[in-house]
Amino acid sequence: MKRSTPTSEGRKAEKALRKAVKKVIEENRRLGLPVAVMRNGRPVLIPAEEAMTCIRESRAPYASKRREGK
Repeated sequence: MKRSTPTSEGRKAEKALRKAVKKVIEENRRLGLPVAVMRNGRPVLIPAEEAMTCIRESRAPYASKRREGK
């Protein structure tokens, strides 16, 4: 199945969502509250510090290697 390239609006929406998630995680970290995430299809609470490292290590779903010649 061919993967379509994201639209400008899609990139903007993804960027806004990532910014909102980062803001919530940072706020929870300051307040000492855990963050709810999905793991293996189930909701779990993790420390906000752990959530921040997960965000830094994750890759954007649309990120791909550029083809040569483009």
